[in-house]
Parts: sequence; structure tokens; C-alpha cells
Amino acid sequence: MKTTRLLWALLLLLIVSAKTMAQVSLKTEYFGSSSYIDNEGNKMENGKGAATIYRGNIKIPISVKMSKDSLVTAWMVDVAGTHATLDNKNISQDLVLSNITNLQLSLITIRPLSPKWSLIAFLGAGVYTNETQISRVNGNSILGSGGALFVKKINPKLDLGGGLALTNTLGYPMLFPALYVNYNSDGKYTFRVSMMSGFQAAAGYNFNNKFALHLIAEMNGQLAMLQKEGKNVMFTHQYFVTGLRPELKLNKHISLPITLGVNAMRSVYFNERTLKSLFSDKTTHSKFDFSWYAAAEINYRF
Repeated sequence: MKTTRLLWALLLLLIVSAKTMAQVSLKTEYFGSSSYIDNEGNKMENGKGAATIYRGNIKIPISVKMSKDSLVTAWMVDVAGTHATLDNKNISQDLVLSNITNLQLSLITIRPLSPKWSLIAFLGAGVYTNETQISRVNGNSILGSGGALFVKKINPKLDLGGGLALTNTLGYPMLFPALYVNYNSDGKYTFRVSMMSGFQAAAGYNFNNKFALHLIAEMNGQLAMLQKEGKNVMFTHQYFVTGLRPELKLNKHISLPITLGVNAMRSVYFNERTLKSLFSDKTTHSKFDFSWYAAAEINYRF
């Protein structure tokens, strides 16, 4: 779980699209109310929480060149924003925050090294805060990121890669390993696995060019940097959801995925902003119980 959290934090800025079209995505997620469970596994009496998450993302290719061997060299800008509202009842702010805002800006380049190998390099920065007013955001909430990954096309469906990522998550620059996995099987029956931003897996059936139905499993979350009791700490809101996702494709530009399912895990916890705390088993892992989950999204490519 510690490694998963770390990879998520590093790869949050690495949202790479293989498409050459610009894309805008807007998404709203709802988590139903459920009981708060402390680190010992005890349910808090009358302590409940729900959540609403708003996401926006735009990917803009600023330069795309195709070689005579159909190998792509591209530069892209990726801008993403997320706001999570945690609707907590009878739960102290010392246990669970009420608001988290994450904003990221990344510059990404993809260039071929050979017919099978390519390089993905990225540089970015983001704001990870619980403040609701921009004027109150300070340098403690700003994280930088950069790195390079070498990706091999194993076959037409599978890309695997690895490399190093630089981040100041702990307050000073550090190098960490980074992982790239993308599996995509298209046709009547589809299967996709991606670890480019969090974790996403989907298996489904395309009824026609207008409608598809998928069974999905996804892990994602938000991060806030703040001070607590005079110490620099990180607050993590992480969740794993599964369910059915019907997708209506209005035309070649617009699609409307809707997800109905359950929240299988929703963790909420603080830990100190130190390397030791990231790998310590003493970090509090409080959570919310199972709940219903729903999401609506609109994707527009142009």
C-alpha cells in the first residue's frame, strides 16, 4: 500500500495521451454516506462521511510530427484540477479534512528511440492543499515533478516502461522509481489496464459505435500538504471503486460515461512529510465503510 501511494503521487502529474487530438474531460464522483472506522477497526458512534469530487482535465498537443516509419514525436501540455468535498458528520478536522484541492500543470514529450522503444520525459508542478482560498496557499503546498521513462511496445496491445521521477513531495528533491503500464485491447470485446494516473482497469463489450458497457475497477485519490501541531504533514484521501459503466458516444468527438457501483475502500489518514513515515507501518489507516458510488463524465475531443 505504501508503494501504491508513492507511485500514485509521482504519476499523478504523468497523464499521457497517445492521441494527437486535444481532449477536455469533466467528471463528477459521488460517494454515499458510510461509517468512519478508526485504525483499530472500531466504528465511530454517529461518525459518518460522504464525498463529492469534481475533476477537470485538458490535454493539448502543441507539436506532433510523424516520421516515414509512422513513429510519433510529440510535445503536450496537460492541465488538471480536482476538488474533493468530504461531507463529514461528527468527525473532527484532526481526523478527516473537509476540502482538498489539487491543481497540476505538466509539459510532456514523447519521442521514438527505435521502432520498439520510446522516451517519455515530463516536467511539471502542482498545488496540493486543503485551503479553499488561493491567497492562503503557500510554498509548502507546491510540489514539483520531473523525470524520464523508457517505454517498450511489447505488442500492438501492450506498452511497458520504467524510469526515474524527481519530486519534492518530502520537501526536498528526491529520485524515485516510476512505472508505466498500458494495455489496450479494442474490438467488440475490450480490455484495458492503465497505471498512467492511479490505476484503471475495464473489461466490456461494444454493442455498436454508439454504446458500450464496461465492468470497471479504479484506484485514485487526492493529497493535501499542510501543517499540523507544528509539523509538516500529508493528508491522503484514497479510494478503490468498482461497478458498471455504460458509455454513450454521441459522435466521434463527444462521449458520456456513467458509472454505478460501490466504494470498496476509502482511506483517510495523516502522516508526517518524511521518508521514514512513507514506509512506516505506524501510520494511521482510518477509513470509511462500504458505500454506493456514482460518477458522470463528459469527454470532448477536437
